[in-house]
Amino acid sequence: MIRFLMIAVSVMSLGVFTFDRTDTETPATEVTSEPAVTAVEPNFDLSILDVQFCGDTLPLHHSTVAKRYQTAVRFYDHPSFARSRVGAKKKMKQIETILKKHGIPSDFKYVPYIESAMNGEAVSPRGATGYWQFMPATAQGLGLVVNDQIDERKDLIKSTKAAARYLKWLYNELGDWTLVAAAYNAGPNRIIRHMDKQDKDNYFALRLNGETTKYVYRLVAVKEWVNQPERSSTWAKEGTVTKVMTYMKRKREAADVAQALLLASAR
Repeated sequence: MIRFLMIAVSVMSLGVFTFDRTDTETPATEVTSEPAVTAVEPNFDLSILDVQFCGDTLPLHHSTVAKRYQTAVRFYDHPSFARSRVGAKKKMKQIETILKKHGIPSDFKYVPYIESAMNGEAVSPRGATGYWQFMPATAQGLGLVVNDQIDERKDLIKSTKAAARYLKWLYNELGDWTLVAAAYNAGPNRIIRHMDKQDKDNYFALRLNGETTKYVYRLVAVKEWVNQPERSSTWAKEGTVTKVMTYMKRKREAADVAQALLLASAR
């Protein structure tokens, strides 16, 4: 009992939380309640933690996730990306309409940003081409014409329809949209092997190659810069991750002490 009270005094002296008490006597008929714990107050806007991909909130309370996300946000924090967003609005609308018809979350409309910078003529060193950067065999397997005369990978509408079919197939295989995004980059077989080997089905917990590790973070960063530029600016600032991690640590400490006091009072 004495040890629990010492913990409480130590934490209160650090300003983690305080107890709300009254000086008046409690009437005999009134039921006494446990001391109320004042919530830990952050020194930043908590809304910066509400970053989502396909309806799921990123676990930014983990330092590794927060640091990787900040790196991705900073990667797109430059004028050329800002200019490309303005010129791609019409294409983005077309992509979103097609994805919606196929039941694909609209967040995937940002894939062509990180794959080809929304450039239908983009060609990778390995031969991936077009907005969605399909390899020839993959494109042909999805029904696109790829030969010496025609390359439908460069056609925004046709390639997006093919991408939507592929994304839907990936979801049927993996059952999670974040894993689908990772599989779009690395291939489904590789993602499944990692999941089986590591016995994990959460992208943010999987150990993957460098490119795939960055992929979803960059996809979300593009989405956030387009829709939440102020929040993205906050994440790009030095010190944001430290503030978030400090707040999370204080919350855990406060919760631990509150639990200790609860156990002590029950004795």
